[in-house]
Amino acid sequence: MKYQKILGLVATAGLFLAGCATDTDTQNAWFNDSNAVRISASVGNATTRSNPTATDDAGLKSFYVGDKIGISNSGSSLTYTFDGNNWTPGNSKYLVWDTKNLTFQCWYPADGKNSFEYGYIQEDQSDADKIVKSDYMAAETTPETIPSDKVLTVQLKRKTARLIFKIQRFNDQFTTSAKINNLSIVSKATTDVSETATVNITPLHTGEGAIGSTYTALVAPGSIEANIEVSDGGTISDPLVVKTGGLEAGKSYTYNLIVGKKAVTIADVKVADWQSANISEKQETAEEIPPYVTFTADVWHDFYLKGENGYVHSGLEYSVNFGEWKEYSGRSVAFGGKYGNLRLRGTNENGTAESATKYARISISQKGNVKCTGDIRTLLNYKNYKNVNTSNARFCYLFNKCDVLTSVPDLPATNLAAYCYSNMFEECTSIAEAPELPAKIMADHCYSSMFRKCTSIAEAPELPAKKLAPFCYYDMFSDCTALTKVPDLLVKELPEHCYQYMFSSCEALVNGPTVSATKINQYSCYQMFESCEKLSSVKLLIPSDQMRTSYGVDFCLSEAGTAATSRTLTVKDKAAYDAMIKKDYYYPVLWKIGQCTVLDELGNPITE
Repeated sequence: MKYQKILGLVATAGLFLAGCATDTDTQNAWFNDSNAVRISASVGNATTRSNPTATDDAGLKSFYVGDKIGISNSGSSLTYTFDGNNWTPGNSKYLVWDTKNLTFQCWYPADGKNSFEYGYIQEDQSDADKIVKSDYMAAETTPETIPSDKVLTVQLKRKTARLIFKIQRFNDQFTTSAKINNLSIVSKATTDVSETATVNITPLHTGEGAIGSTYTALVAPGSIEANIEVSDGGTISDPLVVKTGGLEAGKSYTYNLIVGKKAVTIADVKVADWQSANISEKQETAEEIPPYVTFTADVWHDFYLKGENGYVHSGLEYSVNFGEWKEYSGRSVAFGGKYGNLRLRGTNENGTAESATKYARISISQKGNVKCTGDIRTLLNYKNYKNVNTSNARFCYLFNKCDVLTSVPDLPATNLAAYCYSNMFEECTSIAEAPELPAKIMADHCYSSMFRKCTSIAEAPELPAKKLAPFCYYDMFSDCTALTKVPDLLVKELPEHCYQYMFSSCEALVNGPTVSATKINQYSCYQMFESCEKLSSVKLLIPSDQMRTSYGVDFCLSEAGTAATSRTLTVKDKAAYDAMIKKDYYYPVLWKIGQCTVLDELGNPITE
């Protein structure tokens, strides 16, 4: 049977008009009229009020006094109000049964601008009374005949999605006082699929912004984003953005968030049916939810893991937009934009490489920024990633030349394998921040060329290692043309090649590190600052007898400081300076007394 679409509140199968009668007169007439339409409203199969925050039957048992439902038919509309026992009419009208048209269109809540066609999302959802105004539901029903009890049974279906953000934890960069200062959610303004306008929602929240706090909102189906501000010791962060994939009407989504300084990671999401009363969701603890390596992007990309030189990777699974986990077969996987995020997890404790020459490399097609978060150890053993043995794990070349990558996963391992991170982010020109590197014992080539040509990194991470290995920092930051801040290098004993080319061609570097070694080997500092044209100061506190080590500091300052207006070299003492410059062929004139200020380690000037 055809029906007329309406834009008002509610309509009837037949109208009783009471003229100038009062609402009480209308209700009395409705109550005594055996042909009047009686209403029984439910959500799905559960008789309920709109209680969008409830998680069990007890909380979803009955409507509240004053709740309003709308019903339409044949171009007219009415609003019925719940009085505690019945849905009663107002406005001097009520519905009566009429066999000519038995198609009813219903929606809830009927106050405001809502219609059968779509509902409006409210900006202020900060308490239970306010959030309920966005719990838009609708239904169309056509009874085959007029029911004997004259009751119109309406099974409303939710047309919004319930969204819950739960703070799982804060990363270690924060103090213990860190908490969410503000969280707002952007949704389409209505449930209309063609809607383009948005609203900025203040959600209902529990807790004080600390771990375990939740933020609940009802949103229009589709993709949404949240803007999060973090307060830590009185300092409020710039807004961090979280984006979700397409949310479906009638579903409840709980996103567990890991909050970092620069990004928020979605650790996991739980999805439940929200049409029935039973919407309780088992929430996993933080320890049960691995921080999978996760890729997010605003636009579509293709992910591909390619084996080089005959290497074949195994033990990798992927999930798109929090869907089911699948074994990665070597084919491209679409993610980003309408596809949602891409999560990876693994069970290969050798990582993604067999050696420095046989490895897997990630390729991401298309332009547009891609963010990567999570813990790299979840690729080794996601079920026990915190305790997995990393001594044989290699990720060399994994993101090599991935120029769309803007952030990288955490690298928390302290037990390193040879070549473990070699060339890992080489030529990732969009990465602005390097990850923390907490390992204190190095392995051969472990960080060699790790960030080479990462032209957006301005600050090198702290390097807390106390025991170095040959080639461990070799070429690590060479050609990082935006690098301006580097940590001091306080290790006393330097193996061969450990600092070779470490900051070569870092053309923006002005203040070099303090090198506090008391013993060096061949090529330890060879060409360390070569072509750092703006280099203005550096401290090489190496004793005189070590300055004589073959190729130890040779060409260390070659072509360095050529664009600096002044240069200051700090050395151990006059003997160390003399030993250094005796190799005239290897030591540039610009860093000699007369063209450079030379100081001893106490800050006293050294002269000829």
